[in-house]
Amino acid sequence: MFKGKYGTYWIENGILFVDYKPELIVSLKVAKRIARDRMEFQQNKEYPVFCNLDGIIDSHSDARHYLVQEGTLLINALALHSTSPVALRLTEFYLKIHNHKIPTQIFKHKYQAIHYLKPYTQ
Repeated sequence: MFKGKYGTYWIENGILFVDYKPELIVSLKVAKRIARDRMEFQQNKEYPVFCNLDGIIDSHSDARHYLVQEGTLLINALALHSTSPVALRLTEFYLKIHNHKIPTQIFKHKYQAIHYLKPYTQ
């Protein structure tokens, strides 16, 4: 397990889990740090990633763009998870308007997200 400045990272059953800190606003600077921390933790090994978005309260457009492009390095699939109806709707919209380099989906239930990522584990 690794505790970064903006989140906690751990690997379980071949899936990299990311839990963001509460009340997080993702600016471009924060997005770059999140991606750097994650990649350092991964040690150049590709993983499917489960991101719990519940700690995020806002994100900037340039940060979202960065995370879709450069921020997906060493990720072979991405499952986004949230229990917030507002976050679910906003993320669904975000997924529709951005081209994703990797398979990406949003889930309300954690078990569905993990099931989605299973085929991508090595």
